[in-house]
Amino acid sequence: MVRAGMRASATRVAVLRGEAYGVAFEARVDDRRLLPDVRARFPPGSRATRKPPAAVFSLAHEVSDTRRGSSRRSSRTPALGLSVRSDGRLVARGLSHPRALDVFESELQLAVARLARPEVFVHAGVVAVDGQAIVVPGRSGAGKTTLVRALVDAGATYYSDEYAVLDVAGRVHPYARRPSVRVRAGHKERHPVPRVRGRGPIPVGLVVETRYRPDARWDPTPLSAGECVLALLANTVPARDRPAEVLAALARATESARAFRSERGAASRTARALLALARGERLPAGGRR
Repeated sequence: MVRAGMRASATRVAVLRGEAYGVAFEARVDDRRLLPDVRARFPPGSRATRKPPAAVFSLAHEVSDTRRGSSRRSSRTPALGLSVRSDGRLVARGLSHPRALDVFESELQLAVARLARPEVFVHAGVVAVDGQAIVVPGRSGAGKTTLVRALVDAGATYYSDEYAVLDVAGRVHPYARRPSVRVRAGHKERHPVPRVRGRGPIPVGLVVETRYRPDARWDPTPLSAGECVLALLANTVPARDRPAEVLAALARATESARAFRSERGAASRTARALLALARGERLPAGGRR
């Protein structure tokens, strides 16, 4: 059990405000030492603002009451952890600092993705090849970051490992956050933003619906225009809030794109096959590499 409202110290709440993609937000912490780490988790391109926040987040220390256990456990010092709240709603509690920052970042980015106008945010990894985007839609755990890193290592330009940001013309803009790789026990490991990264909007050239399976073979099946839009729509953040606007943006984004579906195995091998596909190179029989 956690008793809310018990902070690590009597330090006054510190506040940071920012704005990204036209969405103003506020982050509150009860320990000023957290401010640099919190600021580092703001969405890429964020800037300071005085606008009233559309979303408010808080990270606060709380004391875990461990007395509900054995007599041996009752002698322990109560554990101190961080809670994360979004607009007053408890998201998680009892977290370590790194885990709380991960949760805060995810919630903040999702709020910006949902509230941004007129941009449309799609959960996807994105790289560029020959001036066109390869978009790999998928939610957390689908292996987007691993595949994006392999594509960059193979010569692609980094755009994002989390969101494809579409403008009203259907072009993809960079969302160059630090790639986040899941490691043991669900924790995330941060990597620097790749040096070769996108600087401006580009058209979508290729959409690839794929998921990792250890023994999978890369065997891409072409998707129809409708199937391509549906693959993106299933991963689009504001799909329910702005259905007509979202569908129009996705249709524009994919009108000249090719789309394929396949399970994949090793990321490095899949990356080479994807680059060949994007460049129109001939694949071995069956499309496998």
